[in-house]
Amino acid sequence: MTRRIGIVAHSTNPRGGVVHAMHLAEALCEAGDDAILIAPDVAGRGFFRRPACPVICIPARPEADVASMVERRIVEIRDAVRGMRLDIVHAQDPIGANALADLVAEGALPGFVRTVHHLDRFDDARLARRQDRGVHAATQLLCVSDMWRDVLRDRYGRDAECVGNGVDVRRYRPEADARDEGIRQALGLEDDAVIVLAVGGVEARKNTIALFEACVALRQEHPRLHLVIAGGATLLDHGTYRAAFDDRVRAAGADGWVVRAGVMADEAMPALYRAAHVLAYPSVSEGFGLCPLEALACGIPVVLPRQAPFSAHLRADDAVWCDPGDAASLDRAMGRALQDETRRYFRAWGPKTAGRFTWAAVAAAHHPAYDRLPRKAALHA
Repeated sequence: MTRRIGIVAHSTNPRGGVVHAMHLAEALCEAGDDAILIAPDVAGRGFFRRPACPVICIPARPEADVASMVERRIVEIRDAVRGMRLDIVHAQDPIGANALADLVAEGALPGFVRTVHHLDRFDDARLARRQDRGVHAATQLLCVSDMWRDVLRDRYGRDAECVGNGVDVRRYRPEADARDEGIRQALGLEDDAVIVLAVGGVEARKNTIALFEACVALRQEHPRLHLVIAGGATLLDHGTYRAAFDDRVRAAGADGWVVRAGVMADEAMPALYRAAHVLAYPSVSEGFGLCPLEALACGIPVVLPRQAPFSAHLRADDAVWCDPGDAASLDRAMGRALQDETRRYFRAWGPKTAGRFTWAAVAAAHHPAYDRLPRKAALHA
């Protein structure tokens, strides 16, 4: 019998957990499941792209601070999901997990599935408690990498199954399409610009300041180098770090070659990867790393930290590796990635590497956890 599965994300914006939730719901539907993607929608514009699955966008209101926003989202999701006809409910983040935990506490839901993509460090005790509860309260716990499976066992005493991540090689591929021609012009860049691409915005865990400093050094060899920073949609406040980054850029007189592209249209992302010479992703804390897979599928080199989670699912020749805490190491890795020989190698082998990670396999990995949920774990309107 077909089960109706609700996949709950924290927003409709293109962050890693939301992208994962969307692809999971699409792959479940493609495999014959009845999956629906659910998320709060503050702007009222729907998801960042049109998913190939049913969706429910929950009307949501903004709040002045992060802690108040989290509390409001929990209530909005809880009250909306309570009225939905679902057999399985699956949260992708602490906000959704707390909403479902409330439904379990009131007897409206016997259990739920939770995927941990990564854990944050919060100075606000309220946010820290919500994160902890979102792990402890889950009936079935999943994660996206072996590293976080170990963290969940050590920190919470919980065993989690690793379901991994995937990439859509039908969308992300090395062959150009109609959008490639205008992507550099849209960024205000000349045809001879050397593009170091960073995806995820300016954040401490993305190590953006260290990446910028490495680019400053690298411009001595590549004077046409531009650092293009895409993305940055987030519910958290990164204002202090972003101000420090802006100060570094101004002090170096680098405003002319640092491009803050912001959140790009989803349909433009494959062209953005193909326009880049390298994806620099020296993140110091990551759940899995979706963007490197997308870049590899487009045939461009990726610079990654030689550490988990990346080193657990990628082989030695799948990336150009660096020490994210060593500016000289990052500089050398990006210099190697910009070499013609390296770029030819990734053009040929990057798509093959990405092809090992499919959303169909990710969806299939969820079925054991879904099967173990109590059969009465259902909501009926």
